[in-house]
Amino acid sequence: MIDSSAYGAALAERLARMPGGVCGSENWLLLHANDALRDILEMRRGASLPSAALSHWLGQGVLEGFHEAETDSVAGAPGARGRMIFRHPRGASYLFYWWGDVSKDHGPVRCFTVYEIPLDELDQTARLSWRELDSVLEFIHDGIWVIDAEGVTRRVNRAMERIAGIKAEEVVGRHVTEPLREGRFKTCVTLRALKARHTVTLFDDYSNGKRCLNTSTPVFDENGKVWRVIAAIRDVTELETLQKRLSNLEVEAMAYKLRAQGLESEANSGLMGQSLLLHRVRQDIVKAAHSDAVTLILGETGTGKSMAAKIIHDMSARAEKPFVVVNCGAMPPALMESELFGYEGGAFTGASKGGKPGMLELASGGTLLLDEIGELSLPMQVKLLHVLDGQPFYRVGGTRAIAVDTRVIAATNKPLDKMVASGQFREDLFYRLRVLNVDMPPLRERKDDILLLAWHFLRKISEGTGTEKHLDPRTEQLFLAYNWPGNVRELQSVIQSLVTLTEADNIVPDDLPSYMRESAGAPRVSRTEQSLTRAVEALEKSMLETALAEAGSTYKAARRLGISQSSVVRKAKKYGIHAEGETRDARAGVKSAPAGDAPALDIT
Repeated sequence: MIDSSAYGAALAERLARMPGGVCGSENWLLLHANDALRDILEMRRGASLPSAALSHWLGQGVLEGFHEAETDSVAGAPGARGRMIFRHPRGASYLFYWWGDVSKDHGPVRCFTVYEIPLDELDQTARLSWRELDSVLEFIHDGIWVIDAEGVTRRVNRAMERIAGIKAEEVVGRHVTEPLREGRFKTCVTLRALKARHTVTLFDDYSNGKRCLNTSTPVFDENGKVWRVIAAIRDVTELETLQKRLSNLEVEAMAYKLRAQGLESEANSGLMGQSLLLHRVRQDIVKAAHSDAVTLILGETGTGKSMAAKIIHDMSARAEKPFVVVNCGAMPPALMESELFGYEGGAFTGASKGGKPGMLELASGGTLLLDEIGELSLPMQVKLLHVLDGQPFYRVGGTRAIAVDTRVIAATNKPLDKMVASGQFREDLFYRLRVLNVDMPPLRERKDDILLLAWHFLRKISEGTGTEKHLDPRTEQLFLAYNWPGNVRELQSVIQSLVTLTEADNIVPDDLPSYMRESAGAPRVSRTEQSLTRAVEALEKSMLETALAEAGSTYKAARRLGISQSSVVRKAKKYGIHAEGETRDARAGVKSAPAGDAPALDIT
């Protein structure tokens, strides 16, 4: 009998009627076994228990199953309980039931009882269970793929056939690597789980275009060996498509919101284009606008960092609050503290009598852009770090602690990581600033956007001067070949200069600054050498007038001339020809791009 003072009278009574015992809660070390349990485990009655875990008799795989079946999140805790059927190495099957408790001598323990299941009853139960399981497997939405310890496919359900575009008879009985070699899928997740002996979750791509999330879990036998690997496979193709659509809709929402606020022209200056790099920037801007976290905008001079910060503010919940800009590089270090934190009256010689709030206070509720953050002195970096960590600050000469609700965005063209390595920038501030990152790509990496931006600036500036300028195709090629070290800002300045200084409507390479021609290796093309160009333009205009007059619409004229409809609309406008049946975008006020025959994105 069990010492009731150690384990309790209720347990003693239960163990007097059926096989059972007590184990330690952490390691399943057998602390007590009654005579009936000793008989099952083939232990001599009355002998002292060997210091061994229950797995010594039942197998490690059984204990792993116990942990999986336990109901409480804290293994072995009071209230934890579980039950499962296991097969003893001798062949008999048992129902094992356990529960967590606390003993006076051993603290938390697991008490358990064991009940032998007659073979005929087990077989009947098993047949019923497999029939039920078969029904479940066939009607669940996720795919199921089962392999054995040798890697041979034993079962796939109907959902798996649908997801992978296969038939069960094509893979069942074959090694799982065979459909892999045939290109049915790219990654054999089940085989990885078999070799690793633990659950593996990976994305996998199937030959029919499906992208799936595969979670493969090994199942162990009583000897701790892998018996089966069961893969649960979920089709996430539609989910990923919806996520991409949502992302694109958010970018479009940004465009519409900016248009509604009258900020289209400002945003266009830096974020107009169709390149993949720019699309990623827009996505990062949308993410930053949805957050209140500190954001670091990195990029070379002229890439539009300040503009990106303004758009983040205008897209955020703080849009109605102030947007304040501080240029850390344009202010002497001695004045930076009073400018950022403010000062009290009489704090220093020349201070305003009533004091002055700092930019942090003025931006409260809104956004503060710290432009050229790399120019901030080390002492000021320490003070800024305290504010970013949520600490109050003091005005210069003040004693009153001030707390503000200000979202901080920092921007720089400096390599802050290298400045950290050289001791010019604090490492802790660097990591505090880069909670969210927006990397503005240089214009030379946005080849697809250069001509779109050039024509955009050309139209805007020409409208302001009452002229109508055009870029010669050779000028366009030079624009594409040039490196644009000043990025978008330089491009805008070059266009401004060309519109102002060029007398002719057609801008040729000879009109460009000499440094641009030399950098791009362009030959000189003088105005006296343009007779061929003029002749080509005259012929083009004549053919366009004839095609439009005879066809009656830009669409039919485009088919007759073998060019796109947007090209017809653009060329008609270039030569002052009235065109009927303009494109939908043209009627909506979106001007066609002169390069690539594709409509320019005003802002997305």
